Amino acid sequence: MRVLIGVLSGFVAGVAVGLLVAPTSGDETRQKIADSATDFAGNVKEKFRKFRNRTEAELNDIGVNYETPGQ
Repeated sequence: MRVLIGVLSGFVAGVAVGLLVAPTSGDETRQKIADSATDFAGNVKEKFRKFRNRTEAELNDIGVNYETPGQ
């Protein structure tokens, strides 16, 4: 888990620095940052969804009963 947090933090920092030092206007830079944040959030959601599905499948395989929050 620590490795994942470290990788994600490094990715975010790298994108932010890259965008901030790029020779573009403020509007373009803000749009790039917004687009990158949206892409990053989508990637995190997708990875979490895959992790949750894998975990649920494993729990089902070993016969653990659980309830998904909100049901």
